[in-house]
Amino acid sequence: LKPRWLQGSRSDQASSGACALWSRRHSQLGEMPAMADDADLPYSERPEWQDVEPIAQDDGPHPLAVIRYPPGFQEVHSYFRAVQQRNEFSDRALKLTADVIEHNSANYTAWYYRRRCLKELKSDLQKELEFADKWARDCPKNYQVWYHRRWIITEMADAIRSSSKEQDDIDKEVKELGQRELEYHTDVMQVNDDYKNYNGWSHRQFIVSKFGLWDKEMMFVEDLLRDDIRNNSAWNHRYTVVKNTNWPLTQEAREREVEYTAAQIRKCANNESAWNYLAAFFGDGQCKVPWDSVPAVETLIDDVLAQASCPEQQCRYAVEARANLQEVRGQVKEALSQYELLKKTDKIRVNYWDWRIALLQSRAGKQTGVACQE
Repeated sequence: LKPRWLQGSRSDQASSGACALWSRRHSQLGEMPAMADDADLPYSERPEWQDVEPIAQDDGPHPLAVIRYPPGFQEVHSYFRAVQQRNEFSDRALKLTADVIEHNSANYTAWYYRRRCLKELKSDLQKELEFADKWARDCPKNYQVWYHRRWIITEMADAIRSSSKEQDDIDKEVKELGQRELEYHTDVMQVNDDYKNYNGWSHRQFIVSKFGLWDKEMMFVEDLLRDDIRNNSAWNHRYTVVKNTNWPLTQEAREREVEYTAAQIRKCANNESAWNYLAAFFGDGQCKVPWDSVPAVETLIDDVLAQASCPEQQCRYAVEARANLQEVRGQVKEALSQYELLKKTDKIRVNYWDWRIALLQSRAGKQTGVACQE
């Protein structure tokens, strides 16, 4: 049975989504008491909370649309408001934040207040990591959970660095902490069969950057791309790894990335993620080179386009790449024909292709005008 004060929480709702039921989560942890105790009672009936006057939500004298909160939700939040007003950072306040989060795991204020309690109480952060683990696995797309883990890991690393151990031991322990967190992120992706979770990837990039763990990330990315060549998150992370390990970009690194990407495109030509990755190394901008500066790129484009039986069936990403290459060479007429073709084969972006046509014509006109003046 579920505590009365928790009735109406997200665990009271039948759901097949990412968030698991409260009863399942707590029974796995052995936290479901066989007999009722104070923790099963509403806050208003608990002896340790008798000194607190709950503060109800104030919607004003004439609320436009009153939300029908479940009774348990109302009571927990009323006591949470009272605790905040008292500026109380106690063990009971810490437990209260867990109940608030149970009702609404996206409640930023509850997570923030929980961190303040942890800090004041000098709580065991390893235990808190276990608390966050339950939520990250059940609700992996909840930003607040990942930010909370980031804070915990940072605090734990700072504690290790401020210890009196030998520097070599400190460095080893900090590195192991970061590596465990990377393994945890991988595990969460596997458990939820979701390798494209932005919040999880953001957390990973933070950990890799903070702990300097870039050396094995390229291998990790390539493993993911072998499983799913269209994983845009993995392609994005690959570029992040390149920028943090080979920047400013060397010619050797560029050639390596072009070769790798070309090989993946040959396996799956209509893979927008791979073409976007390739485009990141060409054009205008820092560490970019002209489209016609790497012969292998033109060969790739020609090979992909040759696979189609007619122009209308050509890979639109290869068509755009050819147009980019022709623009660089000053082949305005040829490039315009590629954009006209894209207007037919990529109708959802017809306005974009019209803009590219107008932009190219404008640039060509200016160049012609300059040439005439000379």
